[in-house]
Amino acid sequence: MSAKKKIIGIVAARSGSKGLKNKNLKKIMGKSITRIAAEFGSKISQLDKIIVSSDSLKILEKVNGIKNIIKLKRRAKLSSDNIGMLPVIKDALQHYETLTGNFTEAVVIIDPTSPLREKYMIIKALKLFKKKKLDLVLSVHKAKYSPYFSILEKKGNYFKISKNAKNNLVSRQSSPKIYNVNTLVWIYSRKAIFENIRIPKKTQVIETPIENSIDIDTQNDLDQVKFFIKKNN
Repeated sequence: MSAKKKIIGIVAARSGSKGLKNKNLKKIMGKSITRIAAEFGSKISQLDKIIVSSDSLKILEKVNGIKNIIKLKRRAKLSSDNIGMLPVIKDALQHYETLTGNFTEAVVIIDPTSPLREKYMIIKALKLFKKKKLDLVLSVHKAKYSPYFSILEKKGNYFKISKNAKNNLVSRQSSPKIYNVNTLVWIYSRKAIFENIRIPKKTQVIETPIENSIDIDTQNDLDQVKFFIKKNN
């Protein structure tokens, strides 16, 4: 194994999807969302290679001709609904290291379902990751609802506020800051991937605009993304 430490990008795009059929083949401005993600990653100079992992040859064909791409036909056991992202990332990481002889420092997940990410988000997250020597940097946006004020949970026979605050809150604005996780940017250390910990101890976040944070899971999500792109172009 080479002593060189590389940062790679991973575009994970399996064929099965429940909310929106053939989701990773859906097109925006003539390109599949998988190709959009792969092209985006190929333009980030800090990434050595982009691994496109899929159980579908049809999806893999959509990234033909993009520079710095390694296509990986994913095994069936890594393509079911109940498989988390980390085993898929580990599989791609090991494939890259075996193929190139390089050692992986970190992996940047470029999720096809978040096509509204911007380059500065990746650069900002990478700088934070390296400066703080983290195991995970992920993107978030301000949450609309707070478990300290707006979310109820059944406890025994009755419903109560999901999370207790130190003081009795009288307004949502006075509750602690809460963020929703989105899929614009996730950067894992090699260590965290092999430990299979989704949110490791050494985790920090970057805040991203909520309008960029649409994650495509339904036709309505896809329509919103298309509207956003058309409006901003």
